[in-house]
Amino acid sequence: MPQGLTARFLLTTLLLLIPLLAGAEPAADRVFTNGAVYTVQSEVPWASAVAVTDGRITYVGDDEGAKAFIGENTVVTDLAGRMLMPGFHDSHMHPMAAGTRFLRCQLYDLEWPSEVLDALRKCATELEEGEWLRGVGLATEVFDGQGPHKSLLDEISPDRAVVVSSHVVAEVWVNSTTLTVAGIDADYPDPEHGTIERDAATGEPTGVLRHEGVSIVWGLIPPPNENKLRVALRHASKMANGFGITSVNAAQVYDQLLLAYRAADQAGEMTLRVQASQYWELEDGLDHTDEMIRGRGVGSGRRFKADAVKFFIDGGIPAKTASLLEPYVGSNDDLGTLNVQPERLNAIVKRLDDEDFQVHMHVVGDRAVRMGLDAIEHAIEINGPKDRRHQLAHIKLINPEDIPRFARLGVVADFQILWAKLDEDLKQGVAALGPDRTRWLMPINSVFKTGARVVVGSDWISESMNPLFSIQIAITRRPIDGSEPAFVPEERVTLEQMIEAYTINGAWLARQEKETGSIEVGKAADLIVLEKNLFEADAMKLAEVKVLLTLLEGEEVYRHADFLAGFAPRLAPSSD
Repeated sequence: MPQGLTARFLLTTLLLLIPLLAGAEPAADRVFTNGAVYTVQSEVPWASAVAVTDGRITYVGDDEGAKAFIGENTVVTDLAGRMLMPGFHDSHMHPMAAGTRFLRCQLYDLEWPSEVLDALRKCATELEEGEWLRGVGLATEVFDGQGPHKSLLDEISPDRAVVVSSHVVAEVWVNSTTLTVAGIDADYPDPEHGTIERDAATGEPTGVLRHEGVSIVWGLIPPPNENKLRVALRHASKMANGFGITSVNAAQVYDQLLLAYRAADQAGEMTLRVQASQYWELEDGLDHTDEMIRGRGVGSGRRFKADAVKFFIDGGIPAKTASLLEPYVGSNDDLGTLNVQPERLNAIVKRLDDEDFQVHMHVVGDRAVRMGLDAIEHAIEINGPKDRRHQLAHIKLINPEDIPRFARLGVVADFQILWAKLDEDLKQGVAALGPDRTRWLMPINSVFKTGARVVVGSDWISESMNPLFSIQIAITRRPIDGSEPAFVPEERVTLEQMIEAYTINGAWLARQEKETGSIEVGKAADLIVLEKNLFEADAMKLAEVKVLLTLLEGEEVYRHADFLAGFAPRLAPSSD
């Protein structure tokens, strides 16, 4: 080493060692004090102060101990009793794909028909060449009865394809151009589990499609380009950060999304940690694993990785496409829809498991759940012991005989717990299943009791991506407004369990438990500040609790205006 460099190296080393030799701690970038710090560590669950330096947690303890980390330039935040906890991990959502909704014509809360049609006319003038006119958020009740008609859209956009959806995308409204592109005419048959609304006199399609009818046109819509996908991700990430979410599993990521995520990560745009579940079409052969391996290489970045694979085993209960062990009520033989046979599923899961992918299966009905567990058990028997972190997502109906298998096989149970309340969707499910099976809808507490690892995802775009929304439902099993009694109340869980599911368990599933998911010295400062201590809040008002601040690796990615106004950090006073 040149003499000048050697001297500078020794001087730098000495300067770093001086405070350590003197017994002093190096000053932190920021220190939180006087808080209700929930660490999600069983040994020391609570503290009052946390220090952060260079994006890492450097101290967890009491206020007195935190004083050693406060220097002249340290930002000190007095939490005044407010709660500090790890950032939330949403283990099943669609941030980029669902985020494209922000780029569509926004029809939420607009008056039908005048305001809706005016908004669509305006949006039609702002489209690029070849782009479809897409609207989102049309009130579901507008589709009741006769519903909208294609002629209204034909006047607005006679030559350009148009697709307008409700919030839940269970029904869409299209124009004549879209029907022509899809080949839907008077002779086109209704799908088995969907409808094509028709004129009673002529049999011609009216332009309203429901359930599986939606899928006829959905796959024909030209995908957004990379730039728009990155804009969509920024919109979705901003919303997620505002709810305290710092990490997600992006389910069903196809090639174009994969490249857009990588570009966003390389550009330093990402304010979420994203684990992508690459999408596998089940009709593809086993050699499709090579594509997944290449995708995993593409998705290897700072805040983005693509080491999971997602596929659909069945559908949903209201549409009677969820795969069941016993027939739906009113039928002797309707067991729902199965997208793959057990032997083929076993082969796919075994191969992916052998290549160290995390398997991520969409399973809703009890037969699909059993098949998923069987396939993972088969892979374990063939491939032997290893660190595997497979998950079954949705698991809306589980046969009680299969509940202990999650713990025994080490399979992660990924619940979309916001579905565990009596709403119209669940009422349809109850009617389709009957009382005996209804008892085993969303049995999250029963799964917890076995010692299985439980995580939670919103499946956004859903009713809400807010983790506190789902946590309130999990604890109460009631709608947010309390309008219905508790649904299967014996499956209610505790706040501690839900926080664990949304933090350290989610981090473990994403293979990030050494980096995030709890408040421990050495981990990344993925932290959130809540306006009140959740353990002191009314269980029926948890969804109203505001997130005031979200940090990702110590960087502010969200700050609520109330925090800025009433609880702003202060700089520590100079020592002199």
